[in-house]
Amino acid sequence: MQNDALMTTEVHTFDSDTRSFADQFVLWAMRKWVIGHKGAPAALALLQNAFDRTSAPDAVQHLNGLMQAITAGASRRIAVHAPCCTAVSGDELLVLDAIALAQAEVKVDVAFLLRRFLTPAGARAAAAPLRDLAAALRDSGLRLTVRSGTYPLAGVTTLDMVQVPATLH
Repeated sequence: MQNDALMTTEVHTFDSDTRSFADQFVLWAMRKWVIGHKGAPAALALLQNAFDRTSAPDAVQHLNGLMQAITAGASRRIAVHAPCCTAVSGDELLVLDAIALAQAEVKVDVAFLLRRFLTPAGARAAAAPLRDLAAALRDSGLRLTVRSGTYPLAGVTTLDMVQVPATLH
């Protein structure tokens, strides 16, 4: 896939008032990574500095691994907007959802959700950095929001995937 495989024009709404800081931070980080990947090394240095400040310095290497797997394993152009864009693409939301579900330790392989835009080999390559990124963010206190919804490719709903601990009354 070419280096420009990460840019398309698909647009959705993203309400920054209802999304957590972690959601917004990871969205910004993915977008900055694309800028760095396209030839702006200062963007990559800024990413490392930002992750250092969130007490998740190792998370940047996992983000890099995930984004490299996405870039190499893309089966089509992937919609990633500019960092200052207020809209969010369906592809960006799917990556955020996959990270959030990985943090929630769901019952299914969340990297499979990325098959919407990754080849089977790309999804396998993305699995480990996705899990590692989710864990590093979770361990630093950055918990992404698990949105409710259905993921047609996997054939399950968010409620089917998230393990809800049993409670006694």
